[in-house]
Amino acid sequence: MTKQPSDKSFAGMTSLASEPGVVAWEPDVPQWVAVVSIVIGVLGILCWGGQGILAMSMQGVEGVDMPESSRGHLLFERFGFIAATLLGIWLIVAGAGAAGGSSWGRTAIRSWAWIRILLAVIGLIGVFYWFDEVLSGSLQEVQSQMDQAVAENATPAETPTITESAMRAILTIWVVAMSVAICVWPVVVLIVTRRKSNA
Repeated sequence: MTKQPSDKSFAGMTSLASEPGVVAWEPDVPQWVAVVSIVIGVLGILCWGGQGILAMSMQGVEGVDMPESSRGHLLFERFGFIAATLLGIWLIVAGAGAAGGSSWGRTAIRSWAWIRILLAVIGLIGVFYWFDEVLSGSLQEVQSQMDQAVAENATPAETPTITESAMRAILTIWVVAMSVAICVWPVVVLIVTRRKSNA
């Protein structure tokens, strides 16, 4: 009898490594992206959500000196807090799905990235639309600190002072820098999770 070649390995198990075309499974979203996304989502809820709750709870409280905002600006701020909190929850769910290898994980996390960039642009436009109110509030806060320093008999060198033009420049740089920083992770997500060409 002719002895047939055997493709069985130890204990009769077929060796998959010897079969052509068999490749290791790779998730659509790298695990490090999923984990970092979950962390950023949690931080987003704690920071934006907590800040929003604090800001809304301080409105109308007696004895609290807060800059007055127009109704439109106030609604815009609340929209930003709520949207950021919901996006944080979305990112946690999308990151968890991506970490588990779910088929919808990549779609969910990429959708989050596009919406986050869009809201960052809307937020930047809104800030500059109500820039005079933001500037006025910042100057009012500085003036409050100056009054407090004077009341505590601080020396002129210890008294905080700033001109309107300087404050305007500082706020402009800060707002633009924050908007760019917010878009960094969404851009990373879109680059890393893009479909690779088979060619």
